Amino acid sequence: MKGLIVTAQHQLELVTLSDPRPGPFEALVRIHACGICATTDRELIRGTQPYNKAYPCLLGHEGVGQVVEVGARVQSFRVGDWVTRPAGIHPGETRDGLASAWGGFAELGLVRDRLAMSAAGDHSADQDYVAQRQNRIAAEGLDVASMVLAISLAETASWAWQLPPLGGAAVCVAGTGIAGLSIALWAKLAGARSVIVLGRRAERLHVARQVAADYALDTSDPDWVTQVRDLTGGGAGLFCEAVGSTALLRTALTALRPGGVAAIYGVPAHGDQPFDSACLTEGRTVITPEARDHLAYAGVCDLIRRGVVPVRALMTHRWPLQDFARAFAEVAGGGVVKGRLELV
Repeated sequence: MKGLIVTAQHQLELVTLSDPRPGPFEALVRIHACGICATTDRELIRGTQPYNKAYPCLLGHEGVGQVVEVGARVQSFRVGDWVTRPAGIHPGETRDGLASAWGGFAELGLVRDRLAMSAAGDHSADQDYVAQRQNRIAAEGLDVASMVLAISLAETASWAWQLPPLGGAAVCVAGTGIAGLSIALWAKLAGARSVIVLGRRAERLHVARQVAADYALDTSDPDWVTQVRDLTGGGAGLFCEAVGSTALLRTALTALRPGGVAAIYGVPAHGDQPFDSACLTEGRTVITPEARDHLAYAGVCDLIRRGVVPVRALMTHRWPLQDFARAFAEVAGGGVVKGRLELV
């Protein structure tokens, strides 16, 4: 099969490797498409991702595909099922001299039936991060673009579930990537009185207004904090940081009303200075909810079916696998909200 790897020299290369073979509790999947993660994939290519140090590695963690073969003891998957996050090489394993960075940018992958394993008395997969996220998709009414997009949206939705109640609140969201835009959407759907999105690209701020924002402010304007205070009548009740900038977070705390909450979604950039809690004054607090996308995926898919999620505004690009170089260059250029490589 073909697969996209990051070489030991941190370059992308499309290679041929052996097909994975399913064990008794695994299903073989034909991967149709895999989303490009502008943060994690970029860090893996640069060699700055803190949780993956093994190269060369098979890339991609936002894949969807259809089951083509099941192991003898599989119960949760059947041939023809659509599934989330198949792994070309299961994380923690190696094949053909390659490590795993999940491996969704490959023509074939595996999903593991953790429920069947548990029923058989093998509880090793009960808390398996990867296996938890490999689940059957209720695919009716969804296209491939929606299935891939729902992975990203489920991450932010599961994170947003843990925010304070938003009914009637003034919410400020920093970031116009897929994370910031979708967090703004969840805030609006949760009943926020007003949603302010912060960013630097005019075209992305326009998308933010289309998706959910009542106001979209350019953070290159030195008066953006004053504007937030004026628009909210004294400060936002909630600030969501979806950029990964601790400097922006420190500034944003001054746009919070006393007693307001800052919630961190973005991961600080490599080498960024850690956040200093001494910046917290007047009862302001910072929280760091954990994303658990497997718990929110089905619900997000239902919202897409109902037309609540503007899929076309968010999933903006697609490329065939062989055009991977152009795809990653365009993502790095900032013109892509969310894109996917298609393998079928």
